[in-house]
Amino acid sequence: MAKQTKQSRRKTEQQSFFSSLSPGKQDLLSIGLLFAITIFLFRGIVLEDAAFSAGGDTAAALSYQHAGDTIKETEGVDPLWGPYFFSGMPTFGNVAYLPHNISYLQVVIVAVLNILFLNSTWGWLVVFYFLGGVFMFFLMRIWSTSRIASLFAAITFMMSPYAIGLAAEGHGSKLMALMYLPAVFLLTHMMFEKRNLLSFGLLSAAIGTLLLTNHMQIVYYVLMVVGFYLIYSIFADIKAEKTLIPKKIVLFVGATLIGLAISSYIYLSVYEYAQYSIRGGGTTGAPGGLSWDYATSWSWHPQELLTLLIPGFFGFQNPYYWGTMPFTNSTVYIGLFPLLLSTIALVYRRTRVTLFFGILTLLVFLVSFGKHFAVFYELLFRFLPFFNKFRAPAMILHLIPFTLGVLGAFGLEYLFEMGEKAKEAGAAKLKKILFYSLLALGALLVVGFLMKTSLQQTLNGFMFSKPGEFEYIAAQQGADAARTIGRLQQVRFELLAGDFVKFIFIAGISIGLVLAFLKGKIRATIFAGAVLALLCIDLYVVIKDGHFINPQPKADLAKSFQPGATVQYLKAQPGIFRVYPVGQGQYDDNTFAYHGIQSIGGYSPAKLKIYQEMVDSAGLYPPRLPFNMNILNMLSAKYFLVPGRLPDPEHLQVVNVDQARGLITYENPDYLPRAWFVKSYEVANTNENKFSVLLSPSFDPRNHAVLEKEPLTKPVASDSTHVEVAKYESRRIQLKTFSNQRSLLVLSEIYYPAGWNATVDGADTEIYRTNSILRSVVVPAGDHEVIFSFDPPMYHLGYNLSNGSWALTGLLILVGAWRNPSIRNRFGKKAAEREHQES
Repeated sequence: MAKQTKQSRRKTEQQSFFSSLSPGKQDLLSIGLLFAITIFLFRGIVLEDAAFSAGGDTAAALSYQHAGDTIKETEGVDPLWGPYFFSGMPTFGNVAYLPHNISYLQVVIVAVLNILFLNSTWGWLVVFYFLGGVFMFFLMRIWSTSRIASLFAAITFMMSPYAIGLAAEGHGSKLMALMYLPAVFLLTHMMFEKRNLLSFGLLSAAIGTLLLTNHMQIVYYVLMVVGFYLIYSIFADIKAEKTLIPKKIVLFVGATLIGLAISSYIYLSVYEYAQYSIRGGGTTGAPGGLSWDYATSWSWHPQELLTLLIPGFFGFQNPYYWGTMPFTNSTVYIGLFPLLLSTIALVYRRTRVTLFFGILTLLVFLVSFGKHFAVFYELLFRFLPFFNKFRAPAMILHLIPFTLGVLGAFGLEYLFEMGEKAKEAGAAKLKKILFYSLLALGALLVVGFLMKTSLQQTLNGFMFSKPGEFEYIAAQQGADAARTIGRLQQVRFELLAGDFVKFIFIAGISIGLVLAFLKGKIRATIFAGAVLALLCIDLYVVIKDGHFINPQPKADLAKSFQPGATVQYLKAQPGIFRVYPVGQGQYDDNTFAYHGIQSIGGYSPAKLKIYQEMVDSAGLYPPRLPFNMNILNMLSAKYFLVPGRLPDPEHLQVVNVDQARGLITYENPDYLPRAWFVKSYEVANTNENKFSVLLSPSFDPRNHAVLEKEPLTKPVASDSTHVEVAKYESRRIQLKTFSNQRSLLVLSEIYYPAGWNATVDGADTEIYRTNSILRSVVVPAGDHEVIFSFDPPMYHLGYNLSNGSWALTGLLILVGAWRNPSIRNRFGKKAAEREHQES
């Protein structure tokens, strides 16, 4: 059977239009087609040098980048702490800003390939779509699938609407990690097959590069895939090749450890920070993790499997999405041909590889269901290491274009084989099933047209609404709610109806093509070309209709950062202060950081847990009236940025009106300076005890502090104090102080013990967690210099370890390449030819 398969495949490729070319040129032509598709898809980004987006996460990422660059230029240090969002937090451990790009392999690859994309500003993102297709193509070629089938898998993966939308959403790190999946899988497979030093070194470099993309959740899923492949291989080898099992385990674990060492520059600091973030325990050594409800809020309901057939079934974009997740702006749709061919592969071509990908696909769906299949997800959440650090179970669906792309390619290979054996029983049975499927599609289309109105009326009774959505609209709009609800249901039905018709036609054409080929009505080359063309058209329609690629002029992106009236006013104010942006759209606006304005708000998916607890408890976001002025005062919130007038501003004064943004700036005259001495303190070592004091109306942060533990030397009240901020930088704060007694000095900066140190006149002193989120130190009587500095040892250790690991990996690859007979012979042959020419 294997011999027949190879013969039929060879005959199929001989019938292709480029059969006269050498294998290398055929591969180059195939890659050229992937390049042409990429250029067509992203023509606005490449040819017009446009941006993927002018706001959203793109603007947030650029704000982080600009803020970090500014610190690096003005202070001359690696930006590791950002004072501009959430009253200050680590930017490196939070991977919001990377002072050094040590992903050396990726730097070279992107620099070279971006030349193909005219060195456009955002071409580096386009490079990864192209790379994903190329990696997928060569993964399939290593299994000896035809170039047509390999292209089919590559296009399915790189043109997935779920992945295409990542660039416009500003999720570049997620895109990079995802597109390395086929490369890491390919090199894992090669290492299992060859078990040599070269494949070991290459996999180590690939895993290190994958990890350095810095999207931990997708990286985790990729490592889950190759880890599961190792387990699957072990079970497959138990009967046949037991001696290979320990070798595979040692090689895989070794490559993974070296990859982790390569990425230690990032992950040592990330691991350290995770203990303090909302994804950890919030304190040193706490195991922590996200809460179940927060971690599973973006769970994909099994009913949304229907979107694999009809992308608009649940609307798939706000405000028309009516599925069970809070919201979404994308779809998991991968095209109908991949689904059809994957089914054929699993039914008619069950091999070791197809069974693995079939099981993997099932596991991906089960994980994505999250709380909707809690009996499975809870096992992973509670027992799989680090799994409880991640939210959005639906994110794992990014693996579906990979798994079904591979299965679809094998299904296409099976059809090519059946084309040579059209009269066999298997082919006859398949043709019969396809024929009846075609009749069923026709019947569905007729029924849909004849009963469209009655169907809509029936479906409106139990579809096209999110839980509680219509009740919310009714409460907001009163008598006008019925009209709004009706329009919303109508649009959602039309989206479903339009995609239903598209589904019928695409499915009908797909099945018709397969039938025509199996019956010998069309040649293999025409069939192959039609399959690729229909796949591209099917995916492109969804990409276009969903506006997943919506190039924006770079000028529009620049406008996002133009200082409006509010920013101009704030930048002109003297002193060190923070702003309190009130309400949605303001509080999570990171563009304040772009302009060097310190905010008590911002956006981060992994903010400090102690800070989030304070925000929630004090009602800072969503804003709760009346404002908790004690907490806002101690955070040095001098200005409140409000979208409209406050109903009861009390002592707050209007100082600026921004007509363009609809923002009113209020000044808070009672805000506290960046540092001050308090007269008294108390110790409270539980959150309940702390917040009972901090949230009490009688709490006065100017004179009283709440500590987590008793100071080693007890401070007392001073009746004469003075504090001057002599120098304020992101990683170094220098204070000149005076007090006539040994007193407690409070600093309105966020408490973070992993790297912040304090000295009094050059002598180390302990920093105490104060008022739950701030810092304080005990200062002796008299004049003193107090310096707070941030210099985490883990940062330097990681940087040195990463560079050393890169050197080791490079050595492994060079030695492995030299030990490879084919490579050594080739270089030896060239050397011999040069010697012969010289003689």
